[in-house]
Amino acid sequence: MFLISFSPENDSLQKIIAAFEQYVSVLPQEKIYLHQDRSYYASSETIWFKAYLTAGPYHEPSSLSRTIYLELINTKNEVIQEHTLFTPDGFASGQLQLPDSLPPGQYLLRAYTNWMRNSGEEYFFYRPITIWNEAPPILEQVSQDDLDIQFFPEGGHLVQGILSKVAFKVLGENGLGKKVKGHILEGDRVLAEFESNPLGMGIFPLLPEKGKTYKARIEGSGQEVNLPSSLESGIVMAVINSPKATDVVIKIQVTENSQIQTLNLLAQTRGLICASVKADLSKKIVFARIPKNEFPSGIAQLTALDENGIPLAERLIFIDHQDQITISVATDKSTYAPREPIRMDIEVKTKDGKPSEASLSLSVFDARQIGVNKSKDNIHSNLLLTSELKGYVETPGYYFNPENPDREEALDILMLTQGWRKFTIKEALAGEKLEPAYRVEKGLTIRGVLKNQKTNQPEAQGSVSYLSLYPIAASKIANANSAGKFEIHDLIFFDSTEVMLEGKSKNNRSTARILIENSPSPPLLFYTSRSEISQSLQANSFISELNKRRTIDKAFDFENSEFELEGVEVKGRRIEESFSGPRIYGNGSVKIQVAGILGLENQFHPLDLVKGRVAGVQVTGSGPGSTILIRGVGSVNSEVEPLIMLDDIPIRVASLDAIQVQEIESYTVWKGPDTAIFGVRGANGVIGFYTKKRSADFAPSAEISDFPKMRGYQIEQEFYTPKYTSQDNSSTKPDRRVTLYWNSTIQTDSQGRASLLFYNYDVETMIQAEIEGLSIQGNPGTAMLQYKIVK
Repeated sequence: MFLISFSPENDSLQKIIAAFEQYVSVLPQEKIYLHQDRSYYASSETIWFKAYLTAGPYHEPSSLSRTIYLELINTKNEVIQEHTLFTPDGFASGQLQLPDSLPPGQYLLRAYTNWMRNSGEEYFFYRPITIWNEAPPILEQVSQDDLDIQFFPEGGHLVQGILSKVAFKVLGENGLGKKVKGHILEGDRVLAEFESNPLGMGIFPLLPEKGKTYKARIEGSGQEVNLPSSLESGIVMAVINSPKATDVVIKIQVTENSQIQTLNLLAQTRGLICASVKADLSKKIVFARIPKNEFPSGIAQLTALDENGIPLAERLIFIDHQDQITISVATDKSTYAPREPIRMDIEVKTKDGKPSEASLSLSVFDARQIGVNKSKDNIHSNLLLTSELKGYVETPGYYFNPENPDREEALDILMLTQGWRKFTIKEALAGEKLEPAYRVEKGLTIRGVLKNQKTNQPEAQGSVSYLSLYPIAASKIANANSAGKFEIHDLIFFDSTEVMLEGKSKNNRSTARILIENSPSPPLLFYTSRSEISQSLQANSFISELNKRRTIDKAFDFENSEFELEGVEVKGRRIEESFSGPRIYGNGSVKIQVAGILGLENQFHPLDLVKGRVAGVQVTGSGPGSTILIRGVGSVNSEVEPLIMLDDIPIRVASLDAIQVQEIESYTVWKGPDTAIFGVRGANGVIGFYTKKRSADFAPSAEISDFPKMRGYQIEQEFYTPKYTSQDNSSTKPDRRVTLYWNSTIQTDSQGRASLLFYNYDVETMIQAEIEGLSIQGNPGTAMLQYKIVK
């Protein structure tokens, strides 16, 4: 037996080490984490969020991408909302306004950058979102017998004659861990008992023998599963990663008939090579010791390789230096009266107790309605754990909560049962040149085709000039290729901005037409959702309070309320009313007023007015990239696109890009029998838009504008925070919001401090405050605080 220490890399590992170094430098890994104001919502509410974008192995705020894509996806894997966020410094804030007709159920938030697509869609950020309306979703009963049982020998394989540690994971039908007990059997002989933790994971020892097979039997159900078969010759790597020890100890053992004489050991974290050594296996067993201070915090991959660099055994471990930032939150009182102001002081320190500058976000909400979940994913667990592993990790915050005495043991078992998904040894050995397929985006991209004005054919080798005056004056010129296609990259403009584009033929001989093309299709969706919706007391409380809020909103909605007035006599001449609806085709099935409704007038595109507001009409996507389907109507020539009209004149869908929402008075939808008046043209349904002033100058065929209205970066709205004074009384509208306060732009000063002032509302309840954030050095941190509102 030999006790050796890890040393600087040797010649046999240079190829692999060089490949990892190239990977980190050429393809630095970006990650996104979203902090939301709460866990679930009702339709018509707003999801408030802050995006944290990091880059590199140390999770520093990213200076690569400036564009984040955010999508809301339904259970049919359809993108029903999409937004683009501007992140000049690695941070971005925004909101998602949920349509009032959004069906209840599970949805998915997905966030990514174009650069992240180089590593695959599994690296994107995913977050399940629950939408409730009148009642919590009814969950199907999960079978108690249908269990998925998986076994994971430490290091990768069972080897005959060598004692091994075997981890296991048991999943129920809903894909979540299930606590079980059972026995390990060789034939009918019981060798050992095993029991999982509440997350469905556990370990047991096994010494496999030649010619014997083993199985596990689950108590209660009697379900039996065969264990993996054992190898006659091979290697077993066992790791001891005690939380109290300063070193990680690795034991490598081979069978007597093994021909392996030397072995290479490699330790890396997020592509950083932390240690390596060549080990002598002439005695069939070797011990190695790695100081933990060689690793940064997070998941480390330990790999044993033969002389040719082929991996023989692998083990993941978690190194926790507890070097996250410490966020302290204090309020001036522990109990407040309704509408009383609250002062909150925040202080951020490093592990060494020094002040730290950090970017933070704060959510304050009703704990009775939302509940307190200390095991949910947060910025700490996400950056160090879930973003590094294959597959779904249940309750990741559990492993970082010091209140859980078994968290470190459970975390080590998790390392045995989850797969590593980062840059692998196999990729390093392939030695292929790393050429990113997707570029770093420093801004937005406009894509299109340049066409000849007379022939309508692609204008090869033409040019396109771009000019924008807001938020900063900018101009660019892009050349079209032989097919007339062009792209203008790294543009910065925001929603509803008019940009100026001018097309020229080759050598600037004549003006060319510009066709703006839709953005490329979004990435595929690989996420598998789990049924984690629980009909808890919080859910019932949320639904009860939701109904109260809607009753209050209806009572105070004077714009849409009806009042019976006494009869009056009006004298005067008739005023010619402006055109506000269909004059030829009747009243239609549904008519929606737009003018005077602030929430509608602020929409970006005419089709955004329809999305989620008319039953049976499905608008997928946003703005110019939208597709429309009216359910319950026929189709003609295999087409499903409805007839679109502007002031009773049929137009093409693309022509809506040139219509300002602010000019629309109303719109009408015809569906079902109401489409008969249109004949065959209305077989797929009809949507008619009606402007405030009917324009005779509008040319429906003019689909190209030199001043196209482009969807830019989302403009962040301000979270409504009322300021109550002593003059406020009970006659004003009751304040029963779920999210009391949201602030995504908290920045601590050089002393690590920040202070906030906001007002409580009318609800007597327990208030939960949750802070998450990231220091400028890339260290995450979280904090929680509770106080009461009592009359």
